[in-house]
Amino acid sequence: MRCDGQVNTQVACDTGNGIPPLRSLYFYIAGACNLACRHCWIAPGFDPDAHSGKFLPLDLLKKAVHEAKPLGLSSVKLTGGEPMLHPEFREIVSFLSKEGISFTMETNGTLITADNAELLKNSKAMSFVSVSIDGTDALTHDDLRGVKGSYTRAVKGIEHLVKAGYHPQMICTLHKGNLNQIDELVQFADNMGCGSIKFNHLQDVGRGADMAFAEAIPIAELPKIYRGVDKRYRKSGIRVFFDIPPAFRSLNDILHSPPGMCSVLTILGILSGGEAALCGIGVEVPELVFGHLHKSSLADIWNSAPGLELLRKTIPDGLEGICSNCIHVNSCLGLCVAHNYHDSGRMNASCGFCSEMDAIELFPDSRKKIAYDKP
Repeated sequence: MRCDGQVNTQVACDTGNGIPPLRSLYFYIAGACNLACRHCWIAPGFDPDAHSGKFLPLDLLKKAVHEAKPLGLSSVKLTGGEPMLHPEFREIVSFLSKEGISFTMETNGTLITADNAELLKNSKAMSFVSVSIDGTDALTHDDLRGVKGSYTRAVKGIEHLVKAGYHPQMICTLHKGNLNQIDELVQFADNMGCGSIKFNHLQDVGRGADMAFAEAIPIAELPKIYRGVDKRYRKSGIRVFFDIPPAFRSLNDILHSPPGMCSVLTILGILSGGEAALCGIGVEVPELVFGHLHKSSLADIWNSAPGLELLRKTIPDGLEGICSNCIHVNSCLGLCVAHNYHDSGRMNASCGFCSEMDAIELFPDSRKKIAYDKP
């Protein structure tokens, strides 16, 4: 449900039969995590030592890659839970390297040692890595992450990645408890050698539902916060991304830093049990699981799953509400289909953020199609 700040250059890319190529697999290889983050939208089991967690079997991961290649696979993402908890993490990296498949990774950073960082660099396969840091001090970060010492270990993990030659993206989930640290976090990320920093806002999914009720920043405040961040850091050395729909971004920002959006029409999530799903939301919303690698080939799932057929018929032309009247709909694609479905139970639901802003008359008229249809 979170984009990583990378640019989406793949919309549908129809191959001629109404079925787009499968460009990327999002592997949720660990159904467990060594942290207990209060905002987590998947809410995996807390398993600090990887003794009892649910992990995607290596043979199923290999099966998925081999079967996805003829469908257009060019990259994968490793995530979780915490992907580095996987008992065969090294074997996974080695396999992807040998297959010539580049990968990105989302991690909490606590398990990145000097040896692991060198392993990743020597594989020549990992193209991008993001590490979560949610405050400029241990108290703020550890409170959100649920485990004391996680801040120190995550910072050390970034140091190891930078020493190995990476410039990771730092990801921060904004809430009332760290809102006053935005400028310090940008400076911290820059000083650490990160290539970018991305600010997400709380989502009321999974564990985040309870936290959002009391600690979320009011939605009407988010565009104001973004405008301040955009103004201060538009020309800074480090790239700063903000989790906000393109309708609320400045045109200058869009022109110089195209929004990284979810390529929902060309990706498939593979959950830790071997389920093929829209993305990790399949953990929370079973109806967004489209098949199982134990029972079906990936080609059969990709080409024939009713849920995917509905997705292709719906996104973006079938989106309702404010999305149907937004000039950005063909690139934004509703921002996050998973979140929209979670909230509404409908594939064609409009972006929740934009719908709320439209309801309180704060959606910009300049980004509505009707503004350009008038004589």
